[in-house]
Amino acid sequence: MKTRLLFTTVLAATVAVAAGCTNKQGESESPVTVTVDLADQSGLTNLNPATTLTIPTMTLRSNLKNPTASDPQGFAAVQVNNYTVTYRRADGGTIVPPVQNFAAGVLLPSGGSVTLTDFPILSQTAMEGTPFDQLFPFNGGIDRETGSNEIRMFYDVTFYGQTVSGHRVQSETATAVRIFVFE
Repeated sequence: MKTRLLFTTVLAATVAVAAGCTNKQGESESPVTVTVDLADQSGLTNLNPATTLTIPTMTLRSNLKNPTASDPQGFAAVQVNNYTVTYRRADGGTIVPPVQNFAAGVLLPSGGSVTLTDFPILSQTAMEGTPFDQLFPFNGGIDRETGSNEIRMFYDVTFYGQTVSGHRVQSETATAVRIFVFE
């Protein structure tokens, strides 16, 4: 009986401690956080012709979690290896393109920033697939879910990498919106 009571108490304490861990910045052991700036990246995209959709500029910034710390040897610099782009409908529809995964290959200095130019967010193949294919004239030119001749989507960009010292890093997710039409 005492063993069962002790086990129940330990289990309840473990669940309570695990439920209280909601510190987003502390989710990784990395000494830095990375933010993504997609300023002025919303816009109109013509599906005719379908080409890989790129972002003119994105800025990544690295911030030390401890503002009083320094990194003179550069061990907190981040090797950004890849990023994902996911989509959500902004027009009431539910069908979205598949998650897009792209390579990055960028070194982000600790406490610094880097500007990326013409990085893709949607492949040509995805632009020719569902749900965009509904906007093509030979498919009726109308999104069947919304009855509109345009598709509005939010896109979320998240970068992944590790510090020079080997700690994994995941950026905050940045969001922008795109309107897709066939003209």
